Parts: sequence; C-alpha cells; structure tokens
Amino acid sequence: MAPASPARALRTPEVSNRSPAHGGAAEAVRDLLETLPTDVAAAADAFAARASLLIGTPVTVAAWSQARWITLAGPGTGVAALPASGDCRLLDGDLPGLLAVPDGHVALCWDPMVRLEPGWRRLLRQGCAWLSLLRQRASADAEIAAAAAETQAIGEVVQQLLSVRDVDQVLHTIAERTLRLLDSDICGVMLREGDVVRMRSCVGNRFAQTARLEMRRGQGVAGLVFLTGEPAKVDSYLEDERISQDFMSLAVKEETRSALAVPLRLRGEFVGVLEVWRRRTSVFTDNDTRRMVTLADFAAIAIDNARLHDRQAAATAEAERARDALQQQVAVLGRSSQLQQRLLSTVIEGGGLPAVARTVATDLNCEIGVYGPDGELVATHSGGRMVGILPPSMPQPGRRDGDGDPRLWARPVYADGDRAGHVVLVQGDHSPDLMEAVAGQVSMACSLALLRERAASRARAEAIEQVLWDLLQGPVEHRLAARTRAHQLGIVLTKSLRVVHGRLENVEELAATNGWDTSQTDRLRREVLRTVRSLHDGRGLALAGMRGDMLVAVAVDLDRPQAKDLVTAIAAAIDRTHPGLRMTWGVSRQHADVVELPSAFNEARTALSAARRLGGQNVFLYEELGIVRLLLGSGNDPDLQTFIEEVTGPLIEYDRENAGSLVRTLRAFFDADCSQRVAAERLFIHHKTMRYRLERIRQLTGLDLSRHEDRMRADFALRLLQVNESAAAENQNGS
Repeated sequence: MAPASPARALRTPEVSNRSPAHGGAAEAVRDLLETLPTDVAAAADAFAARASLLIGTPVTVAAWSQARWITLAGPGTGVAALPASGDCRLLDGDLPGLLAVPDGHVALCWDPMVRLEPGWRRLLRQGCAWLSLLRQRASADAEIAAAAAETQAIGEVVQQLLSVRDVDQVLHTIAERTLRLLDSDICGVMLREGDVVRMRSCVGNRFAQTARLEMRRGQGVAGLVFLTGEPAKVDSYLEDERISQDFMSLAVKEETRSALAVPLRLRGEFVGVLEVWRRRTSVFTDNDTRRMVTLADFAAIAIDNARLHDRQAAATAEAERARDALQQQVAVLGRSSQLQQRLLSTVIEGGGLPAVARTVATDLNCEIGVYGPDGELVATHSGGRMVGILPPSMPQPGRRDGDGDPRLWARPVYADGDRAGHVVLVQGDHSPDLMEAVAGQVSMACSLALLRERAASRARAEAIEQVLWDLLQGPVEHRLAARTRAHQLGIVLTKSLRVVHGRLENVEELAATNGWDTSQTDRLRREVLRTVRSLHDGRGLALAGMRGDMLVAVAVDLDRPQAKDLVTAIAAAIDRTHPGLRMTWGVSRQHADVVELPSAFNEARTALSAARRLGGQNVFLYEELGIVRLLLGSGNDPDLQTFIEEVTGPLIEYDRENAGSLVRTLRAFFDADCSQRVAAERLFIHHKTMRYRLERIRQLTGLDLSRHEDRMRADFALRLLQVNESAAAENQNGS
C-alpha cells in the first residue's frame, strides 16, 4: 500500500554484534515500524513493549502535549528527567536512559543504569519518529473531523436561523444554538438602541435581572465590545481588571466564571453583541472565538432578514387595511363630492353663510348652525326638522371622554388665519365617516364665504396701508400721489397731522410663555391692528398699519391732550383684549401737510425711543421731550452713556488701578491737534513715553488713533465725558 512507504523508509541495517534475543526484538521493532496503525495508544504500547525487549529493561514512551510531558506507554520511569521546555534537541547526544528525535515530540525513558547498545539507538530514534508521525496524523484527522462536525453544526444552525421569520424567535434561536455550540451555561443577544446595548433574548439565566441587562460603552464584557468593536473574553470575570464593576453583584449571583462576547455587524454597522457565559472554570479558545464570530455574522443576517420579513408583513397588512379603508372611503367621497360641488357653486355665486347652511341642510337633510367668533349663532337651517335642537350659543359636541352631545359634529372656521367661528352639524341617519368628511367640507365652504366677504375690506385695508407707508417713507411725488389716493378712499388729510408710533414689547416673551407658534403671534399682531382701526370712530385716527412689532398711525387735528387721550384709549382697548401685552407709544408734533409726514415719522420714533428708555408704557409726545430729543435723535442712535463707557471706561479703569494718566494724555493729544510731540511737551514727558501711552490706549480701547474715524470716536467720547463730569460737578455743588 502507498501509505506504508514512509514506514519502510525507517528500516535500518542489521547490527552485527547483537545477541539472538536482541536480534528478534530488533526485528519485531522493524516489523512494527512497517505498519501504519490508526490507534496511537496501542501503537505506543506495542513500541514500548518491543523497545523494552530490545533494551532489556522497562521502557516509558513519553510525548510532549499541552506544554508538558505525558506518559503514552510504559511505567512512567524517567519522564521527570526530560527537558522541561520540551526541546528534544537537548537529547540528541548519547544520554543514559533518554532518547528522542530532535524535531519530534516523542521520547523514550528507561533505567539509566542499563546501557543501550549503540546499534539500537538509531533504530529506536526511528521508532520515536514513527510514533511522532502517527500522533501528528491522528491529530490532523481529529482536527479535520472536528472541523467537519463544526461545519455541519454551524450549517444546521444557519439553516435554522434563516428559516425563522419572527424577530423574537430568531433572537431566541440565536441564543439557544450559540449556547449549545459554545458549550456554555448562559447566552444572550443584545441589540444596540442608541448609546446602549439592551438584552433582547437570554437563555440559561437564573435571574430576571440578567434578561433585562442594559450596557453602555465600557460596561461589562458586552460594553467592552461596544466600545472597541472587537471580540472580548475573560477567563475570570470577578478578577479581570478590564471589566467594570457595574455588574459584579449579578455575576456573583449567576456564578459567572468566564465569558466571551463578539460584535454583531450588518453591512459594517455595529448592531449588537452576542455573548456567552460559563459557570465553571474554563478558558475560551481562539477556535471558540472564531466559531462565535462566524455564528454572529450569520446571526446578524438572520436578524436583518427577520426584520425585513416583519416590515414586509406589516406593509402587506397595512396595504390590506388601506385597501379596505379606501373602498369605504370611495363611497363616502362619492357622496361628499356631490355636496362639495354644490357648496363651491353656492360660494362662487356669491352666497354667504345662510346660503351655505341652506345648501347643506337640504342636501343631507340635517340641521346645521354657524357660530361666530363670540359663540353666537349667525346662520342656521333645520333641514327637514320642524324644530331645531341647536341652541343660540355654541354647544359642546361629543368627545372621547363622554362629555358633550355625541350627535353634534363641530369644526372651526378660519378666515385670514384667524378663527372666525364654528360650524356645527347634527348627525341624522348618515355614517360617522360621512359626517367626518362633510363637516370639513362645510367648514371650508364657510371659510371661503367669509373670505369672499372680507375680500373687499381687505383690499381697501391693503390700499390704505400702502397709502400710509407711501406718505411716511416715499419721496415727495409718492406722497402727493398718496394724498390723492387717500382722498379717493374717503380719507381727509387736509388738517394738522400727527404720527402715532407704538411698539409691541413682549410678543416673543408671551409666545414662549404660552407655547405659541408663528401663526399665533401673527394673529396677535393682526388683532392689535384691528383694535386700533376699530377704535378711531371719529377721534381723528385716519390711517393705521403694522410691520412686525411696530404699529404706525396718522391722526388728524389733535392737540396735545387729545393726542394723549386717543393713545390712552387705544392702549386701554388693547389691554382689555390682551392684558399681558406691553406697548410703548410715541407721538410726533403737529404738521400742516402730508409732505412733512416723514419728518413726523422720525419725531414719533424719537418719542417712542424716549418712552422705551425713560417712561415704560407712558405716552411720550415729541414736543414735550425738550433737550432729550436732541440726544435721542431719530431713536436709532446707540445709547450715549454706553458709547462713552466703551471708549473711556477701560482708560479710567486703568488709570484708577495703575495711578496712570491715559485719559489726561488723550485729552492733551487732541488739544495738540493730534501731534505727539506737542502733546509730550505739554505733559512734560519724553516723546517715547507719549508713544507708549498712545499704544497702551490702542490696546485697551481697540482704537487706532492714526485713523480719522477712530480719532473722531475717541474725541467725541472724551468731550461727552467732560460734559457729564461737568454736569455731575454742578449737581454736587448745587446739592
């Protein structure tokens, strides 16, 4: 046979000086080396027996295994004398009682007092090599068999995983099969949820807390995998310093000894952790890690497949439900679309709210009521009823909590973004789905009718507002044209004119407190403008408009007391409807012509600025401001005191803390027409000292005194500081 050829190669020549007994033993050894047995233990026994006959004393056959020498056959004598490192090259000499092949892992031991004939040493070394090859072949066969068994086992697990469709069942199957394949006591599948991995399936645990584990990065073995993205294992859970202390008490209760965890990845993305624990003292090998990584890869695919299957099943069920609902809605929409066409025709033909109510009541044979923003009934029709059931004030429709009348269907009516009221339907013989669809259509029809009614007034309001802004901000020719358009709109602007300027101070604060969105804050502004326009009623307010939080109006023929009374009345009306709203007001002087209205607008802004800085919600008239109006200007200038402090504050602070003279130096610099030399002479200092001080001023204020603009800022701030100091000194002397 072909496999016997390596054994034949081990045959050695006859030794001439052997005795007949030894010759028979040598022949027996040679015959043994000609064979290829599959049982390594039996081969070792046979080799030990024949070597003992050959040497004439009991022989021990030893093998290097798992970092130590073990006895394969014989009494075990002499094993302790073998090299502790397992290096058989140390036995390559003629040592008494020891023999081995340098590159092999099998050695012979016997009584060192018994000398071995030199001719037999080569034959016994060949026997050691023969037995070493047998062990290597047996090990390789075992590995191949184990790999085949492992492949088969993993194949069966994968087949089971991929055949399961339910996500929870997939997770349970992963945990159960991994537990068996890794010969472990506990197994858990943890999936990532944001910044934690949460246990989704656990088998073999004794405590419910284990099945509810949550771990963040770095917590426990799974947290270590979450942190690094690599497999992690511990041989002694309670002693391993890499493991955090978060779950030690649970590990003690579960009697955990060793653990192995690997990441679950799907298309390169970390999705979870697969982990096993053993309650016995053991070491997870590299093969265990490899098997578990392979299983984790297939497990991630199975989880993804199950999720896809769940989503597909959910989508299919949802599609079926949608189909059924759609079929039901088709019938409802067919009925409601007819009503919608009639309602649109009614609105297009100019019908108002009564016409809309009549169309709905006759088409559906149900009672309808339209209620205004104050809750009062403004239009109604009882349909086929002799007596209606809707009250004069807005009723409470049915709700889920059981309150209200379940027969009533109410929807809000909006116009121009404002809630203009409600429409209420009384359900008769129709289905709730139909009433739901019809109620929205009727609400929209009422909104369209109100919008139509408001279209003319809105167009007039927009025209009036455009006239207002042309008068306040347009060039002269636009102002003259605007005066003509105002006359065409019935607005007389021939008498003395004042500009009233108001500002809503806390709209954003109210929005934050009440949770308003942008539409609600815009509604507040519209309601304020509506209040202003509805209040003038002959008091002299001709035009009013609003941009953002700024309200502007033109008043006609008002003296000072009348102007104050008018603005006070407006503020009181706004406060009644919006008590939490704060406003400030400024009023210009009287002007004789519309051409002067831009100047009046600037005066009103100055008065408003004074009101905001000095008087809160009081009304400020421009002519009553006195010298303050010279300081405030148009109302857009920065606060002068802040300006002074920004420039001179750092210098004053520096002088106070360092006994310096920077302010005096700056004054001298400007008094010397910005000549450093002249200023230094007047201050009796060296010109380098002067240059140093100016550089220090630049560092503290950020002003470059070589630039004209910065010099102007510094000079103006310094002069204002002098004015303030003089005024403060006069006040102190006067007191």
